[in-house]
Amino acid sequence: MKPLFAAAALLAGTIAAANATDIVIYTGGAPTGEGSTYHNGMGQAVEEQLRELARPYGYEVRRVPSAGAVANAEHCARETENICFGIGQGGLEYPEVASGAVQVVRNDLPGECAMAFTTEPRLPNWRSVVDNAERVTFVVPERSGSEAFIRKIFAAEPSLAGKQPNFRYVSGQAAILEAVSSTRGAVGVFYAYPNPTSGLINAAAEADMTIMGILSPAVAEQSSDYYLNRKAPYELSWFGLGTTRTERAMCSKALLFAGNPQRLADTWARADYQEFIDKLKALPEDAFVPADGPLARLMREVEGLSEEYGVAEMVDDLDRQVSEQVQQWQ
Repeated sequence: MKPLFAAAALLAGTIAAANATDIVIYTGGAPTGEGSTYHNGMGQAVEEQLRELARPYGYEVRRVPSAGAVANAEHCARETENICFGIGQGGLEYPEVASGAVQVVRNDLPGECAMAFTTEPRLPNWRSVVDNAERVTFVVPERSGSEAFIRKIFAAEPSLAGKQPNFRYVSGQAAILEAVSSTRGAVGVFYAYPNPTSGLINAAAEADMTIMGILSPAVAEQSSDYYLNRKAPYELSWFGLGTTRTERAMCSKALLFAGNPQRLADTWARADYQEFIDKLKALPEDAFVPADGPLARLMREVEGLSEEYGVAEMVDDLDRQVSEQVQQWQ
């Protein structure tokens, strides 16, 4: 019997070695994921679902911090070894999706909102940022959804025709806040799920920066993905955590990307990958909020604040900002 047991052990080792594929979920918040709701919120929920689905197959599931939405699509397009998922930003155009190298598995993950923050007293709201666009330095991670969104605004807004955004590329929450604080006319850009208790937008508020919602009716008119949320929070009165502060901001639902299973070298992994994609598509919408714990309760609280309005209301809010700006300088 000993040779039989030895042969069985060798066979088991061979199967384990062949199944060297992991399930990777590209999120955000590079280099560590700190402060990123892509990494610690929606990414955690996606990981919970995939761990359950992958349990019979023996795959390791891990979240990988990244630059953000654009980089996540690029990562999954290039992947040939691992089963790859990534979180993306609704309303953007991704070349990898257009080419078929990446597919959108879900377009109904919790809503993300576009906000900005600055220490520049001459930039009290988004209208003032647009009016002074050539003087503004936009602080963003390179290849992030925030960078892509600002480029989209410059391409769409008539008042920005012929102009190009001036970017300063910085990665990591602390480095972004420092760059905004130390550069005249700098504006940090945040397009993510608004976490009003920890994360970039909350840290900017705690640093007494001016928080403003980003609004672009021209972009919203081009895509039904966008809506106006008049209650996007950046501070939250929740279990004694202070007052609730919200901003009127442009928002869209987050996406879940997957690569093309046929690009994987392992034929068994290809079939497993497609099975995971099909099962993720069939899950209810609330499956992408973490199952339990403080973050899950917080995300449900934030979702309860959300209000969805159209382009006309966004135009009204921008007109109101013009009036406020004129009054400020009188």
